[in-house]
Amino acid sequence: MELTTYIFLSVAAFIPAIFYMLYIIAFDSEKPEPPKALIAAAVVGVAMAAAVTMIGVMFVDVHIGAILPLKDSLTMGFLGLAVPAELTKWVSLLAFLTLNKYYDEYIDGIVYSVCLAMGFAGVWSVWFVSILFGAQPIEVWEMCLFIIIVLMPIHLAAGSMMGYFLALARTKHKIRNYLLSLILPTIISGALCTMVIIIGARWEYYFVAGILFSLLSMIFYTQTFRLLELDGVKTASKKK
Repeated sequence: MELTTYIFLSVAAFIPAIFYMLYIIAFDSEKPEPPKALIAAAVVGVAMAAAVTMIGVMFVDVHIGAILPLKDSLTMGFLGLAVPAELTKWVSLLAFLTLNKYYDEYIDGIVYSVCLAMGFAGVWSVWFVSILFGAQPIEVWEMCLFIIIVLMPIHLAAGSMMGYFLALARTKHKIRNYLLSLILPTIISGALCTMVIIIGARWEYYFVAGILFSLLSMIFYTQTFRLLELDGVKTASKKK
């Protein structure tokens, strides 16, 4: 891979993450979070992703586009990718929210969760760029398409759901909602990572699935306020 091409793709990998962060922050208009706190969440995501990626490079051989048995694809998608990613984000998010003095609204948990997830997703996008580009000749536009409609929506959906159940855990069924905030994002991420491994570089399959999933992820986030209210959680403030 040419150095200039890799640098371009690495920068491009973070552009969708910034877009999703701005999109999500726009809905936190009741009491906007300080930019430094949002940036800090994204930086934590970047740092955690870098650590997990270095470990993954040493112990996990990710095959994308290779013909693998379904069992091996599931093992790679869940145990090799989804479980370490979501567990790392979950632990990091819990620590971040505990230490964050600006966390004073229920919806803030979702905002910070997605910001952290986008930082994580940017680093993993660069990782997948290196894997795919190094394995086979791929056009630049195809790689950008892969990042925008596949990788980012995975982390957007998982991050939104993680923050949603963490918000619910503040008021009721704490153990259940804490577990759901980890288990459900892992299932979503694992299923989609498995899909990526199986589909590989057959980009035509990503158009419909990826765009549809992007829209569903964004719709889920915009309806989060209503979902929280329906569950009896007041989103204006965590203090009555």
